[in-house]
Amino acid sequence: MLVCHERYDIYGRSANVQKSTAYQAFETSRTAHDTQSTINKVAHAHKRRVISQAFSDSAIRTFENHVLEHVDAFIAYLTPTDENADESGKTLWSTSANMAQLCSRISFDLMAELVFGKTFHMLEVADNRFIIELIQVAAFRVGVCLQMPILAAWNIDKIFTPNVRKLRDQYVSVSKALAVDRMNMNSKRQDLFSHILAARDPQTGKGFTMDEIWGESTLLIVAGSDAISTGMAGCFYYLSRHHKAYAKACVEVRSTFSSANEIRSGQKLNSCLYLHACIDEALRMSPPVGGALWRETCQEGINIDGHMIPQGYDVGVGIYAIQHNPVYYPDPFQYKPERWIISEENTKHSVDLARSAFSTFSIGPVGCVGRNLAYLELRVTIAKVLWALDMKNTIGTLPEKTRHKYLSRYKDHCENEYWLRDRFTSWKDGPMMSFRVRQT
Repeated sequence: MLVCHERYDIYGRSANVQKSTAYQAFETSRTAHDTQSTINKVAHAHKRRVISQAFSDSAIRTFENHVLEHVDAFIAYLTPTDENADESGKTLWSTSANMAQLCSRISFDLMAELVFGKTFHMLEVADNRFIIELIQVAAFRVGVCLQMPILAAWNIDKIFTPNVRKLRDQYVSVSKALAVDRMNMNSKRQDLFSHILAARDPQTGKGFTMDEIWGESTLLIVAGSDAISTGMAGCFYYLSRHHKAYAKACVEVRSTFSSANEIRSGQKLNSCLYLHACIDEALRMSPPVGGALWRETCQEGINIDGHMIPQGYDVGVGIYAIQHNPVYYPDPFQYKPERWIISEENTKHSVDLARSAFSTFSIGPVGCVGRNLAYLELRVTIAKVLWALDMKNTIGTLPEKTRHKYLSRYKDHCENEYWLRDRFTSWKDGPMMSFRVRQT
């Protein structure tokens, strides 16, 4: 590695650590241990070998069309209708929309399609949006218990957060029913669920039990939809505020593809280096998980940056903190996609340095298994929006009361950054955006 810092000492493959016992807060039941809540390193490695098969490049290609269908539906939803036309018939800008809400809805629909084979049409149907609230309150409980495990161990969370626990249990019930429905689906469709169902550990030949399949499915819905929606909303926020970056990304995408239908995984999309840099810079500044992913030191302890930590201590590196460390990212609070691209002004050394500290998807044996799928969804979505539509930030056009409520969130926060609240996953709001059919 170019620079050996605490991240590799704690999260590297040879690190003498295991997941903190605090991760027991992720348990959805006593019998459904998923990769997130499994602490034992051997058991986790088994689960990882099984589920990683569903996220291989070859597996993702089998269900990429499902991803594209949802992205196209998202573009259609953002595109102004005849109601947004003036007297001459010229299309005007769409009504201002909260992109945190829209991104959460489309990402949940997408993950539900890939996991359970069912879409909830959340963009159009308000009745189903309560599920997103269930996920948010469940994540809130987990986030608190992760920092103070004794609350979960003694069931104190039931006393202080009765409604959160009730809604969490409701979500668990819904996800169980969806998993059963997907199991009973007589279909040859290819999706995440089908690959998880068929996957076997290459070392033992064992697959997942039904309880494990349900647990993994529940995790994928929550973690997958949040990471995608936060990354997506963050991209919209930064591109709408940085006009040079927005214009450069538009030129790259519109000159690379002759139609929106061309935009999918492959050589052309991989060639859009500036688009990828815009996404990585948004993920750096506003990571979906910004806190520390706690690890417990094992027998004989661990050496972290020259400091010996004995057995039984929780250690970690804050993702938001390291991704704003000026040692790795000069001007860390400035949105600079160029920092990810080698050029005359930006050496290979500085790009490698930035890459060495990038932790949005973590690293090592417990790094995000869905990283490739998340990148595909983000790149395809942002590319299709940039190709088909013009966009602008509309916070200045909102009524005074609404604008004040939105801007008040940034009172104690860096105004250059997309505002997030850590609930292990992220609670977000905005940006407020409008769209129109591209003019050039």
